[in-house]
Amino acid sequence: MMETPDPNAAPPSAPRVAMDDAVTFEQRTVGGRTQVIASHVTAGKFFQLGPVEFRIAELLDGSRDIGEITTQLNVEGIDWEAEDVAELVSRFVTNKVASPIEGSGPPTGPAAVPAAAAWSRRLPGILSMAISQRIPLVACNRIAEPLARHFGFIFSRVGIVMWLVLVVSGMGVVLGHRESFFHEIAKLFDPSMWVVMFGVWLVAKVLHELGHATSAKYHGVHVGKAGIMFFLFAPLAYVDVTDAWKLRSRWKRVQIALSGVYIELAIASMAAWAWLVLPPGFASHLMVQIFFVTGPATLLVNANPLLRLDGYYVLSDLTEIPNLRMHGRNQLAGFVNQWLVKIPADSALLSGWRQPAATLHAIASVIFQIVWMGGLVLGVALWFKGLGVFLALVATILWAVLPLTRWMFKVWKYDADAYRFVTPHRTRLCLVLLFVVSSVSYFAMATSPFARRVPVVVRFCDEQIARAATNAFVQDVFVQRGERVSRGALLVQLDAPELLLRRDELADQWQSSQMREVQLRRTGDLAMAASESERAASFQRQLAELNAEVASLRITASRDGLVTGAGIESLQGSFVKEGSELLCVCDPQEKELLVAVTTRDVEAYNLAVSHQHPSTIRLRGGKSLVAMPPPLRPRASQSLPHPALGANAGGPLAVEPSPEEAEMRSASPLMQSVALLDPLTSAEVQTGQIGMMTISDNRSLVQRLIESVWR
Repeated sequence: MMETPDPNAAPPSAPRVAMDDAVTFEQRTVGGRTQVIASHVTAGKFFQLGPVEFRIAELLDGSRDIGEITTQLNVEGIDWEAEDVAELVSRFVTNKVASPIEGSGPPTGPAAVPAAAAWSRRLPGILSMAISQRIPLVACNRIAEPLARHFGFIFSRVGIVMWLVLVVSGMGVVLGHRESFFHEIAKLFDPSMWVVMFGVWLVAKVLHELGHATSAKYHGVHVGKAGIMFFLFAPLAYVDVTDAWKLRSRWKRVQIALSGVYIELAIASMAAWAWLVLPPGFASHLMVQIFFVTGPATLLVNANPLLRLDGYYVLSDLTEIPNLRMHGRNQLAGFVNQWLVKIPADSALLSGWRQPAATLHAIASVIFQIVWMGGLVLGVALWFKGLGVFLALVATILWAVLPLTRWMFKVWKYDADAYRFVTPHRTRLCLVLLFVVSSVSYFAMATSPFARRVPVVVRFCDEQIARAATNAFVQDVFVQRGERVSRGALLVQLDAPELLLRRDELADQWQSSQMREVQLRRTGDLAMAASESERAASFQRQLAELNAEVASLRITASRDGLVTGAGIESLQGSFVKEGSELLCVCDPQEKELLVAVTTRDVEAYNLAVSHQHPSTIRLRGGKSLVAMPPPLRPRASQSLPHPALGANAGGPLAVEPSPEEAEMRSASPLMQSVALLDPLTSAEVQTGQIGMMTISDNRSLVQRLIESVWR
């Protein structure tokens, strides 16, 4: 039985919210506009409020509900809706600078808006936990005090001059030796150095955050907690210096914001000088890694004003546009709404040159972050497979699906009433969605504009690799490395006493078998003579094989060329195992590119061969070539075509242990082709130098993405 509400019953009271007593307000004039700095001393939180937000905060004294606050704003000429007031109040409550008054009852009327839209606020928070987690570890103020006492001078005027001299001199070192320095940088992404590079990056970021803390304490700012934040699996250090906004000196605020980059650039300059004085080797290469991580990388990320990091806050402070990102994106969203669905834009809160400047910053930051975050998400999906795909889906929902859903819902509800379902705004929204869906479907199924990459390696043409045919001692070496020899010249003489002894014993058995055969024929025992004849023939065949092995102990040149190889000087008198490489004979002016094509790339490679499109080949070390893809040889094999191509040697091909031999083989079958190099190019490249040949991709974008993630 349904219960009917009592019409005479009093309506439930609407909730009332009050600001925390610990929140203090300070007014400032920034860029000709009044801003209010709200500080929560106990929680250590800091907010910037506009005049309207400040007025709402003043009205949150616990005596009014959302509806009453909205009514008061309208009386004062402030055109805010209840939904907007409820959203701001909800932010105050979420950040724990305001709290509901106990006993004020459940929400009614306008106060019900936060509950109705609660899912849209809770879901991003839940999804964000999968993308990033912040873990506070220590109160950094005590750590910053001794650091500022001992190292704070580096932020003084004298310290800044010393820093400028160091950084300019470090740049001079790099530019003065740019060829050799950039050659080292080309080796940065060697997989064998990834662990070292990660360690360098981790230490650099800890020093970066200590730089913020030291600079803040040097200028008398309280330093909050420090800890670690995980963003898409990447650990990032952080330190809370938000109290720096209380400083009235803009120069000090900028210095604190840039102090992390300041420290890292000094480290990069010292690393450049260390690279210059150290001998070639691991230590000098490590200095290049340190330079790259603390120099170009930190400028691209931390000093970049398009990311909400140090560079962004500096730009916001210098342009006197607090909340630059919010203002710019609100203006950009208003322009998009007006252009796409004819919804009038809200009046801009900025004026003068700051209004277009904020919009231009929003356009640039949106484009950059689509590329940047898209690359991060795709990289995580490729690297971490199943878990990476899950995080990529969460990030896509959080950064794309939810914002677009909110925008579509807002457009759909705009200017709607119970009498009209079809409105101009809804019609335009449907047309926009139809265009977007059609465009995405077309580009997703169209042929990928990106290229495939096929591994290549440089090797000598018709190279003779002299190997030991059996276990033996090196009796004599008749050549030296770099010596030119002619076809048929004696290179190495091996000695295998056991092999010679077996051959002599077998020769004796063969002669004895022949003699017995003759005797049996003379006595008329023809059956036994025939059997002995077969036995003698077997001995003869074995003797021929042993003679061939003995002959292989004498290694001669099968072609004209130069003698190459490592350790030729120490070969004489050593013991070598069967199959061991002794030396090589080749012509340095005759080199070729060996192309290794996996089975999944065969179809695209054959298309490139048939179309005769020149392919670009980029070798490690910076050398680039252009060549026609040569036809594939008809046979596929899992044998590694060249040791340098294996991942165990830093190459691009995945390898696995061979079940039959004590060496590695390719994890998937490979087909090969060979492209000859001209003498001039041969002189400019090194054998064993690996690289990639780019060919057109015949897959769609969706197919390429699926194969990249799941292979």
